[in-house]
Amino acid sequence: MIIFHNFLQKDICASIIKKFDELNDKNIVSQRKKDDVRVFGFEKVLDKNISNFFFDINSKSYLKFFKIKPKFQTLMVNKTFFSPNNTSLGSGGGWHRDSYFLNNLKTIYYLSKVKNENGPFTYLEPKLKFFCRFYPVKRRFNYDIDKKLSFCSNKISITSEKPGMGFSINTNYIHRGIPIIKGIRYAITVYSNFKKNNEIESLKIKI
Repeated sequence: MIIFHNFLQKDICASIIKKFDELNDKNIVSQRKKDDVRVFGFEKVLDKNISNFFFDINSKSYLKFFKIKPKFQTLMVNKTFFSPNNTSLGSGGGWHRDSYFLNNLKTIYYLSKVKNENGPFTYLEPKLKFFCRFYPVKRRFNYDIDKKLSFCSNKISITSEKPGMGFSINTNYIHRGIPIIKGIRYAITVYSNFKKNNEIESLKIKI
């Protein structure tokens, strides 16, 4: 269900954050919410070798999981932070899955330290594999679904004491970024598809 990768070098993490902040300052972003700013199509402003590194890691992970490589890939960098009035649902808009029937995988690298208080990626791992089919056949869930499904799943948060942790995970399972209560989180995510996704294409920055 999950593959961990070697840590990115700190200078690469820092350079990606710097470029993101430059775009953010110029208001060149794809989405801006009260607790999350996102830039899709980040490969347009990265060194090609770095972009290809992320795409290659993601493709190899797809082969391990599903025996097939994606055809379309793009990079998304986001900055997640504390929401005033504590109204955040967390990165991704609360508990969700990317699909129930179709195979999906995301490759994520933390660009900053990620602890329990600043929004770790969290997922519900079935205690037995076939339990995943007992989950409701839908994509979006109530805030307390983790408690309701505790009889058949374990809630696992992925944290890191230093920047650069990378992992690929099957996003058919229910997951979210936990709402931040302190600090910020930067991350880069590879989005992949087997056919062109017009919604994602429309979100890519124009550079």
